[in-house]
Amino acid sequence: IEGRTAHAYLIEGPEQVGKTTLARGLAQALTCESPQAEEGLGACGRCRSCRLAAEDGHPDHRLIEASGAQIKIEQVRELIREAMLSPVEGRYKVFIIPSFERATTAAANALLKTLEEPSDTTRIILTTAEISALLPTIISRCQILHLRPLSIETVAEALINNWGVAEDRARMMAGFSEGRLGWAVEMATRPELWQVHQERLAQARNLPEQSVVERLKLAGKLAKDNDAERTLRAWLFWWRDVWLVQNDCQSLALNREALAEVMQFAQTTSPNEVRRFVAALLETAQLLRKNVNRQLALEALLLKAPRRK
Repeated sequence: IEGRTAHAYLIEGPEQVGKTTLARGLAQALTCESPQAEEGLGACGRCRSCRLAAEDGHPDHRLIEASGAQIKIEQVRELIREAMLSPVEGRYKVFIIPSFERATTAAANALLKTLEEPSDTTRIILTTAEISALLPTIISRCQILHLRPLSIETVAEALINNWGVAEDRARMMAGFSEGRLGWAVEMATRPELWQVHQERLAQARNLPEQSVVERLKLAGKLAKDNDAERTLRAWLFWWRDVWLVQNDCQSLALNREALAEVMQFAQTTSPNEVRRFVAALLETAQLLRKNVNRQLALEALLLKAPRRK
């Protein structure tokens, strides 16, 4: 690795596709004490530095996550201050900033100067699910690594072989993951998150029975939730399946355990309403990533939710 590394990397790809996992692995390789081990393929995984990195205890690795919904200028200023110090253990101080599209304009501009005048002992790794939301000057100063979703079969096999998930459950989770291994592993290893996912699916099923007042209250609640986009994605899974069944494509449905209920919804909701709601879910999820009035966007969405015939 030595002599062939960029001073800054930008890892781009969909949410939970493995960007932060790759960033951590890259950081481990950058500070590995014998990086030419394992035929030069990266970190040896055995040295003190690699062990510390694997335990999230390396003194030269720094993960900077959003404070609330944003990455703020104070966080970048702290990075700049730390970057001026020499590494404690290895060759580099490595800073990882996930979801850099959440950086305020002031924070992005503050980081730009560090990217323009990089220190020999500093490496910065950014990740983003929305490369178009980043300043062109930030992008131009980074080496870009593109990540794309894996095949559903690959995700399922990984869950079965590496995390011991039962085959049927692994294939169901892989389908919901849309090829995002990070999402699938999180659901497989943290039962409380899988329960939240199931609760979101239950919300999707309850929408047709809700009154206008109930829908507006739900919109207000979601507007304050930083995970609202994930809620909409879960709703999309349900209503996509309803739409597929209405179009005689039930073999593609993801909610296999609740297929009878999906088919019932397909019979009792208007295909046109379902199609419009699926399109509205996709559009609103994109709007939530931008500087829009979240409550108004979510109210407009929920008022379009299908009703029972």
